[in-house]
Amino acid sequence: MTREDFQALYELQQIDSAIDARNALLNGADDGSGAQAALEAAQARLSELEEDVKKKQTHQRQLELDLETILAERAEKSERCYGGTVSDPKELSALAAKIDELTRNADRHEDMILELLERLEAAEAALAEQQATVERLTAEHARIVEHFDGSTSRAREEIAELQARRAELVPQIDPGLVHEYENLRARFDGIGVAALVDGKCAVCNVAVPRVQQPMIERGAAAVKCESCRRILVIPEGG
Repeated sequence: MTREDFQALYELQQIDSAIDARNALLNGADDGSGAQAALEAAQARLSELEEDVKKKQTHQRQLELDLETILAERAEKSERCYGGTVSDPKELSALAAKIDELTRNADRHEDMILELLERLEAAEAALAEQQATVERLTAEHARIVEHFDGSTSRAREEIAELQARRAELVPQIDPGLVHEYENLRARFDGIGVAALVDGKCAVCNVAVPRVQQPMIERGAAAVKCESCRRILVIPEGG
């Protein structure tokens, strides 16, 4: 082993940490699935409200048509009753009774129409509010997806570059040292190498015995932190 092996190993650790960070970003990135679910629920509710408004509008038209029919029949009966074309008392009495019935029916339809118009107005307000909600959620989903696509695309490109550099670097390091490093990385959350800074391990901040520091500087053998057991390296320029 040489000092260059340990400098390269330290660079390898930086590369692996950078790859890990970008993979964590990819795994934790919001891909918009939550926003999509919220949007789909809002769209489903919008469809329900649209259907409700259509039903109320159809009902309104039917009531108005029925009222027109009632009013037309009442007008026809009134013309017969009061136009002088009918003289028979019984028939006149029957016509008058029918006119009263039609009037009551017309009043009832007018009341139903007014009540329905109030409910329709409320339904249309709810529909407009839900349409605004769908528009807002659509924009939010698009924003999240755009950000996800951009950030993950950059992360994937950077990972590819880092992996290419890693592939160049690993053959330059003593194989036994790489093997030991990989084992330590697997045991210690991806960190197998620690820098020695101001006489302390940069990972656990525990002081390293002075007698070991020249050995670390020379790089003749792997020296591990007595506390966290990671390989200690003095970075170039450190």
